[in-house]
Amino acid sequence: MRRHVMVAAATLLALGGQGQLLAQVPAATPSPAARDSFAQALDRERATPAGRSLPKADRFSWGDLSIPAGASVDGPVAAAHGTVDVRGQVNGDVFAFGGDVVVHAGGVVTGSARAIQGKVVIEGGHVGGEMNASAPLGQRAAVAPARTGSAAVRHALQLAAAWFVIVLLVGFGVIVFSGAQLEGVVQTLEHRFTTALIVGIAGQLAVLPVLALLCVGLALTLVGILLVPFAIVAYVLAVAGLVTLGALAAATVAGHAVVRVGPNVRVRALRSLVLGTVFLALPWVATALLVNTSWAEMIARLVAVVLTWVAASAGFGAALMARGGVHRVHVRMATSEVSSAGWQTPTPIGGIIAARRPSATPTGTPR
Repeated sequence: MRRHVMVAAATLLALGGQGQLLAQVPAATPSPAARDSFAQALDRERATPAGRSLPKADRFSWGDLSIPAGASVDGPVAAAHGTVDVRGQVNGDVFAFGGDVVVHAGGVVTGSARAIQGKVVIEGGHVGGEMNASAPLGQRAAVAPARTGSAAVRHALQLAAAWFVIVLLVGFGVIVFSGAQLEGVVQTLEHRFTTALIVGIAGQLAVLPVLALLCVGLALTLVGILLVPFAIVAYVLAVAGLVTLGALAAATVAGHAVVRVGPNVRVRALRSLVLGTVFLALPWVATALLVNTSWAEMIARLVAVVLTWVAASAGFGAALMARGGVHRVHVRMATSEVSSAGWQTPTPIGGIIAARRPSATPTGTPR
């Protein structure tokens, strides 16, 4: 009897006086010692700045708690040592102490969702306020909430858009300050793409061995040992610069298929870079849109990874061949062999009638 009274009281408190019933999974009656331990832990948490929003111990129900679909209750809704499953609407905050807060498809939390010694999981629902998963004092923090449904698509699109903006900002800086070097790598990649791809793959395989040889060579002398950390930093920065320059060159070459002319060299390079970056970003956008479908998302991600890797590898190889754009690779242009016999014809090319030069006539010979 006492157990039923406690469950009913906790349910009514969680409802905030609306008179609607929450579905609660039957749980074992906690012992007085367990309740005292929970109350003490809750008081310690409420004493921290982050725990001031937590309700008092008498507002927590014990065990799993569920807001059924179609129900609308006023918060705060709180559960101790149980999971709060939200399938309806909670007008306020949701708390779980020693459990998880799961917002299912169709579930809405207008306030915040917080799990202490647990995690907040969004399975197609919506949380209007903050989502916070933390642990009591002295315990390890909880796992970050997983994203599914529209939240996962939105997050993936945000990541793709962020990388797009970063590439454009870096590319704009390179065009302004190192436009000649970028143009040199672009020309190398346009005329010798296959060779650049092979050199780029070989360069990727040789990055770590070359670094190891560099460190070993410096370690042979006393002064060189002191220079090893600086050499490693310089080497990493040089490789990163070549990779960045090559990737921007690959995007520019992709954009050259559309942008043929421009007011000046920099404007044409900027237009080509923007269009090429959009072209390379399209597979990642498709991956973000298909994030909730396993097979389609996997195929789209594979295509995006392969396309990006090929472009970056070819660009890296072109940057190595052009020595960072400082050295212009000589490109042999095809020439057609012209027969010298064609220039011996008396018929001119310009359309003017040719006349034979008069020859000297012997004296006394009649004309």
